[in-house]
Amino acid sequence: MSDSILYLPTGRTVGEGRPTFVVAEIGQNHNGSLALAEELVDAAAWAGADAVKVVKRDLGCELTIAAKHRRYDSPHSFGETYGRHREALELSFDDYAALAQRARSHRLHFVATVCDVPSARGMAKIGVDAFKIASRDLNNLPLLEYVCTLGKPVILSTGMSTWDEIDAAARVMRAAARPFAVLQCTSLYPTPDEQVHLHSIAALRERYRTVVGFSDHTLGTAIATAAVALGASILEKHLTLDRTLKGTDHACSAEPQELFELVAGTRRVEAALGRADKPATGAMAATKRKLGRSVVSRVRITAGTVLDESMVTLKSPGEGVSWTDRSRLLGRRLLRDIEADELLMPTDVG
Repeated sequence: MSDSILYLPTGRTVGEGRPTFVVAEIGQNHNGSLALAEELVDAAAWAGADAVKVVKRDLGCELTIAAKHRRYDSPHSFGETYGRHREALELSFDDYAALAQRARSHRLHFVATVCDVPSARGMAKIGVDAFKIASRDLNNLPLLEYVCTLGKPVILSTGMSTWDEIDAAARVMRAAARPFAVLQCTSLYPTPDEQVHLHSIAALRERYRTVVGFSDHTLGTAIATAAVALGASILEKHLTLDRTLKGTDHACSAEPQELFELVAGTRRVEAALGRADKPATGAMAATKRKLGRSVVSRVRITAGTVLDESMVTLKSPGEGVSWTDRSRLLGRRLLRDIEADELLMPTDVG
């Protein structure tokens, strides 16, 4: 099994030479509402995404008691303490089971970021097509080791990770013989263009010899489609119904129409990448005949004259002899009188 390809349980393959796997990240943009999460799944399907991604965390594993009780004064707060805020943004396993079923009714793949072992265990029971590990958990090797036992491909985000941390996570994946992908990412919401570092896509591919993608937190679609041109096989983008909604991730998310345009732009880039052998297409032949240059007479030349380079020049159309093929004409005798500015053909010499 090639490390450069991920094989999803549905039979879909992800990797170089395959269509980009576009993931609409719901994350916490459901604001704790199953109904809003369902609308986001529907919007992802309408926009043409390949998958939706959710996030599950067990708050008992997530926060210390002190962190739970810390006041959380923010315009994006859903509770007076950080613990209450996080509780308000959690959906239940039953909710996620309903979302998984809804996604599959749309032929969407279902991917889950899991933040701890209980969450991974519960989402595995629901059934996911791949697990994702957030960059903050890349050094949570016990979690990675457990997720590797669940039999699904693993996607590693690298947003706030060092090379050493990515190396350690990759070693866990290799030791478990678990197929994995790595995503270039910057954990700023939104990410300024100068902090994106798309050249890291090639560096990640070279270093880990596996599927590489891009988790996008920039505004708009230009950076994401550029990532596809640079070889991203997975493209992840936050999705919201309205960027003005309360919540920290909405501002850096794509609205449905924008995600639709991103998917369409991605497919255009894929088509435009084409082949590496610079093929000559039949569609260009007419253009070349019209705009190309051929050998023509510079002056009037009488029959019997031996052609030399001083007697010819290059002009359009490109229906005659090219300059690189001029040896088919030069040094040979004309068989007929040629007027100035006339195409010279191999049949004109003998």
